[in-house]
Amino acid sequence: MDMKKLCIRPAARGIAALGGRQPRGWTLRRLMYTTLLLLACSWSQGCSAVHVHVSPDPAAVSEVRQVMHRYLAAFNVDDFETIGASWHAPGWLSTSDSRHPLKNREEVKGLYRALLGKIRAEDYDHSELLSEDIKFVNDGCVIYRITFTRWKKDGSFMPPRARGSVCTLLKVDGQWGLSNVALETGTGD
Repeated sequence: MDMKKLCIRPAARGIAALGGRQPRGWTLRRLMYTTLLLLACSWSQGCSAVHVHVSPDPAAVSEVRQVMHRYLAAFNVDDFETIGASWHAPGWLSTSDSRHPLKNREEVKGLYRALLGKIRAEDYDHSELLSEDIKFVNDGCVIYRITFTRWKKDGSFMPPRARGSVCTLLKVDGQWGLSNVALETGTGD
């Protein structure tokens, strides 16, 4: 059944009910039902018409992946210069417990020194990328979602086994870089 029939029939019945000899409550119920159904039909048609899919250039996908893989590799070896160079500041990093505004690359490097110092004290060895999802919002903005595992020096993982992070990358002066990183709830720092 198409949307017009789905919306028009109840509307016609509701209008006919207003002029007919039906009990007062019945008419009001039909009118409310018809109004709600029309609103739902209009809303669903509007939502489906607004969806925009951006087909990214394969070179842009490759550039974004290179930036993120370089950043993740630098995280594993405490390479704060590369971590800082992976960012466009100002930006921010968010965890379940805290929000860190980052005014410049020096603040980015300082935050990562503190973070890596903390998890290294908990016997952290390295992180392993499990999955990545890249969504181009437009030609200059990407949402990059990853899942990863943090491994300890003894070969066991740091709970939880699968951690998640959502990053926004922006293209500034022709270069992709991180603008923000948000760790998903329950994944720690």
